[in-house]
Amino acid sequence: MLRKILLALLVLAGTVVWLYVSVSGKAQKPPGNSPQWFAENRATDKKSKVVVCIGDSITHGRVSHNYVDLLSKRFNGKDVVFINAGINGELAWNVVQRLDAVIACHPDVVTVLIGTNDVNAMLSEKNGRRAVTNMKLPQMPSRPWYLENLRKICTVLKAQTSAKIALLSLPPIGEAPSSAGVLQSAQFSSVVRAASAEQGVDYLPLNETMARYLAEKKHRPKLADAAGYMPVMYKGIFSHFVLGKSFDEIAAANGFLLVTDFLHLNSRGAAMAADLIEGFVRETLPMGD
Repeated sequence: MLRKILLALLVLAGTVVWLYVSVSGKAQKPPGNSPQWFAENRATDKKSKVVVCIGDSITHGRVSHNYVDLLSKRFNGKDVVFINAGINGELAWNVVQRLDAVIACHPDVVTVLIGTNDVNAMLSEKNGRRAVTNMKLPQMPSRPWYLENLRKICTVLKAQTSAKIALLSLPPIGEAPSSAGVLQSAQFSSVVRAASAEQGVDYLPLNETMARYLAEKKHRPKLADAAGYMPVMYKGIFSHFVLGKSFDEIAAANGFLLVTDFLHLNSRGAAMAADLIEGFVRETLPMGD
């Protein structure tokens, strides 16, 4: 009997490990249209205008609805190629360290949506220390350091590319109006707005667009405290990759209208980001419809 129990436990443990490795691999898989992919394939397409979208998991689009893919579909046949330079978990400092890959794409347009993980790291000391460890940060995240890194992103891109640059303000963390995640996201978005004005780059008001939508809906989500985001996030990732649930279904189950698990976007939230970037690209790269 004991041997049967031990065998069952071993099988269970093996299944859990297999699921973790499988799901983690799918969630971390690089986008098919990454800067590395573009570097290998640029020789086959030298006519198209190049748009690089920089960001974290919201841009990466494996655990969030993929707004870069939405843009690619909208511009299909327009000689515009969209490069997905999103990497899960990154903060603004991490982006500074990998700008060479963006510069190598010789972009005509660059959009930057980074800072959700900077905000999340500020919501608790535990979150901050986890970010330092997981993302190999040289210091604890802070709002002034976030501004410093946004400045570096802009100055490097302006100096080493001829791209038109736009910074997007940040999606809210959660949707409860007076919650810490929503308030901090708005405060960090004011930093984005200040950085864009200081650096002479464009500003795309994603936070304001989402906040206005939620206010019009008079939305009061059942999940309000983003401090408990991790179980919700991991449940959502499991639901998507193992159970086949869409991000819209996950959002609805959690009572959200725009986000899925406090941090990531459903199709409606992703479409708002795509709408703003589409308008910016069309204004920057005029093309016939």
